[in-house]
Amino acid sequence: MNHLLKPHSAATRSISHAMKRATRPVCVPSSCLCRRHLTSSPTLATFQRSPDLNSGFTGSYDPTAETSRGPMFSKSKHGVPQFYPRDLKKCLDAYVVGQDRAKRIICSTLFNHYQNYRRRHQIECKDRQMQEKLERQRSSRDKTDAPQSIRAYPAPEDYRFLEHSPYYEINDFNLEPLEPPDLLVPSNDPAEAHRVNIDKSNLLLIGPTGVGKTYILETLSKKLRVPFSICDCNSLTQAGYIGQDVETCIERLLIEANYDVTATQRGIVVLDEFDKLARRESPTGRDVGGEGVQQALLKLLEGTKVTLNCRNGRSIQALPANISSLPPTGPGKMEQYTVDTTNILFILCGAFVGLDKVIVKRLAKPSIGFGGDVQGRSTMSGVKHQLPPEMYRHLAHHNSLNESSFTPMDLVSPADLQSFGFIPELIGRLHNICALSPLSREDLLRVLTEPCNSLVAQYTALFETYPSKLFFTQKALSAIAERAFMSATGARGLKMEMERVLAEPMFDSPTPLVLITEACVKGTEKAAYWGKDGRFELDRRLEAEEIQVPNPQAPSPLGSFREAGQSGG
Repeated sequence: MNHLLKPHSAATRSISHAMKRATRPVCVPSSCLCRRHLTSSPTLATFQRSPDLNSGFTGSYDPTAETSRGPMFSKSKHGVPQFYPRDLKKCLDAYVVGQDRAKRIICSTLFNHYQNYRRRHQIECKDRQMQEKLERQRSSRDKTDAPQSIRAYPAPEDYRFLEHSPYYEINDFNLEPLEPPDLLVPSNDPAEAHRVNIDKSNLLLIGPTGVGKTYILETLSKKLRVPFSICDCNSLTQAGYIGQDVETCIERLLIEANYDVTATQRGIVVLDEFDKLARRESPTGRDVGGEGVQQALLKLLEGTKVTLNCRNGRSIQALPANISSLPPTGPGKMEQYTVDTTNILFILCGAFVGLDKVIVKRLAKPSIGFGGDVQGRSTMSGVKHQLPPEMYRHLAHHNSLNESSFTPMDLVSPADLQSFGFIPELIGRLHNICALSPLSREDLLRVLTEPCNSLVAQYTALFETYPSKLFFTQKALSAIAERAFMSATGARGLKMEMERVLAEPMFDSPTPLVLITEACVKGTEKAAYWGKDGRFELDRRLEAEEIQVPNPQAPSPLGSFREAGQSGG
C-alpha cells in the first residue's frame, strides 16, 4: 500500500510547492508600469505609450502624444516609377518609324510631366494625413477638456458656471460648443517649409507635314492614360471677335476627361498648326488671329484659372466611384467649371515653312570674294541644307544618332522664332524645342510594312472581310514609297498612293487572290487576279519581283572578266 501512495504524495508536494511560489511577492520593473496622467476630472485618465522601445506598452493610445517611428515609416508609399523614358520609347518604336532624337525628347518630357503629377499626389496624401492627425488631436483634446456630465435640459443655476466658459455660448434654446482656438496651427516641419515646386516644361515640335508629330503624341497619351486633346490654331481668334477663344482647348480637354476637373488639371493640350499664329500684316491694322492669339496664350501657358460654362455631358459609364459626392445635375444643364492650367502640359506643333531659310541665313558664312559660296535667295521645299557637322555637336543625343538625321531646324533659336513672327513673351514660355527630320525613301518603305498598324496590314485586313487575300511584291512597295516621297507630304502620301493603286481591286472584289506588282503601281498594268487554284502562279510572280540585297562579300559575275582585262589576257 505504501508504494501505491508514493506518486500521489509526490504530486501533492509539487502542487503545494507551486502554490507557495505563487503567493510570493513579485518584483515588477518600474519601466513596465503604466503611467497615468492626473487630470482635473477623476474619471478621465489617459494612458500614454512610452517612447522607449525597450519599455512596456499600455493597451490604449493617445493621438496627441508623439511616438517613436521605425525606419520604414518615412518610406514612400507610391514606390518607384512604373516606367522610364526608355520604356516609353520602346513602346513607341513599335508604332513610329524613325525620329529617334524627337522620340527621346518627347518621352522624357511626358515622363517628367507624369512624375510631377505623382509627386503632387504624394504631397497631397501626406498633407491629408497630417490634417486627419490634427483633427484627431483636436477631437481627443475636446473629450479631455469637456465637462463630465451636462444635462440635456440644464437648470437655470447651471448657466452661472457656463457663462464664463470659452468653449460654450448661451443661446435661447440650446448650448452650442465653439471651436477651440489655435488648435489647427501650421506645421513646423522643415521639409514643408522648404518644399520644392517643380514647374512644367512646355514643348515646341517643329517639322514638315507627315513626319509623325501628332501621331507620336496620340500614341503616348494612350499608353499613359492621361486626358489628351488636340486643338487647331487656325480657328483661334482674339476674345471678342468671330471665332474660337483660346479657352476652347481647355474646354475640349475637360470633355475628354469626362468633366473631371482634377483629371483635367493633369492633362496634355496639343496646339496643332501653331505656326499659323505668326504675326502678319492686316489691312485693318489689328492682327486678331495672329499676335492677338499669342497675347491670349501667355497666361494660359504659364498658369491661370479658367472659368468654363459648358453643358454637362458626363457619361454614366465613366462616372467615378464616389458618385455620391457629385452634385445632382440634370441632363444638358449648363454648369460652371474652374480649371487651373498651372500643371497642364502644353505641346505646340507646326511645320514652320521657311524657317530653315532664316536659320541658314544666320549660320551661313559671308560669301563675298573669290572662292566664296554663292547662297541662293530661295530654296526648294524638302531640300536638305548642308551645314558643317560640328554645328550639331552641342545638341542632345548627338553621340547616339547619325549625323545625317540632323537638319538646320535643330539649330533654331529664340531669335529665329522672333524673326518668323512670334512675340518674345510667348517664346520665353516654350522651354523645350525639338525638330523632326523629313522622312526618307527608306523610312517611307518601313512605314508601309514595319509598324504594328502599318498600311499594308490595314488593307490586308480590309480585303480579308470581302473575303480576298491581298499581296504586294517588294518592287511594288518600293515604287509606292518612291511616289510618296516625290509628293513631299510625308507619310500621308502613302495613304494617297495606296488608295489610288487599290481602287480597282476594291471595286472588282471579291476575288480570292489579288496581287499588286510594280507595273500596277506605275500604271502600265492592271492588278492580277486568280482563283483558289492560282496559288502557284502567285508565288512565282512574287519571287520574280523580289529585291535582291547585294552581298559585298559575294564574288561578282563579271569579276573574272575584269581581272582578265587588267592582266592583259
